[in-house]
Amino acid sequence: MAKHTQDSADALVVADADELMRPTTRRNFVRVMGAGGAVVLLPGVFSACSTTPGMGATGTGATAMDGGALTFDLRSDIGIFRLVHTLEQLEAAFYTAVVGSASFGTFFNAGERELFTDLRNVEIVHREFLRTALGSQAVPDVTGSINTTTLNAILSSRDGILGAARLFEHLGVSGLNGAGKYLQDARNLLIAGKFVSVEARHAAALRDLAPPSGQSANTAFAGDDIIDMNGMDVKLEAGAALDRVAATNLVRNGAVSSRNISNAPTATQGKASANFFPTTP
Repeated sequence: MAKHTQDSADALVVADADELMRPTTRRNFVRVMGAGGAVVLLPGVFSACSTTPGMGATGTGATAMDGGALTFDLRSDIGIFRLVHTLEQLEAAFYTAVVGSASFGTFFNAGERELFTDLRNVEIVHREFLRTALGSQAVPDVTGSINTTTLNAILSSRDGILGAARLFEHLGVSGLNGAGKYLQDARNLLIAGKFVSVEARHAAALRDLAPPSGQSANTAFAGDDIIDMNGMDVKLEAGAALDRVAATNLVRNGAVSSRNISNAPTATQGKASANFFPTTP
């Protein structure tokens, strides 16, 4: 089993994808990034992206549009992960704003504050892991497109924060569930599986903390509204996931919506299927 190390220059070295989900690695990842240190991913952690069929020198995925929006080409693994990177940026920014808000200590008790702080830290890990792994093909910082008016309205109440948090986590689960069948390299599917399992635990914790309206507190962590008749978890195709983000008005100028998908996955990558997503996650 490969191990991560830190050298005298305060660089965290991650040797394999398994380390991403280890608590000690996550804590060190956040600490090193916060101190301005470096994170090094050894070859093989995300190597499939550089060998994905159809990738040219400039790559495919997200490219700048007029007005600062992005386009997503989903015909390759790297394009799919660039979309995931965009959503992880928004999640990390949201939780950072929650933890840093003036009312954080008023709205939430000590245990709840610990949960939100952990959520922030893990989403930062996800964001930075993807940014480092994608390298020159990483999505530029999209946090400048966040609608501060909408964000401040969400942060003004406990229910607003909890509702937005549940939405983000369910989008993480459903979006990755929808994307999995399109990934062409098994190594990338493994990484996506690790991400989605963590997002699902986040969603369960939040629903346990504050069940959606009409849900029993005893079963809300995996209620009937998020599990279908076959016991399967929620899923969304990429366009629907992006439209869910757009509907919150949290991102300005149409920077994220289904219209930003320039190319859908090809038939050889998988077949689109019906979306299933809770009305109020």
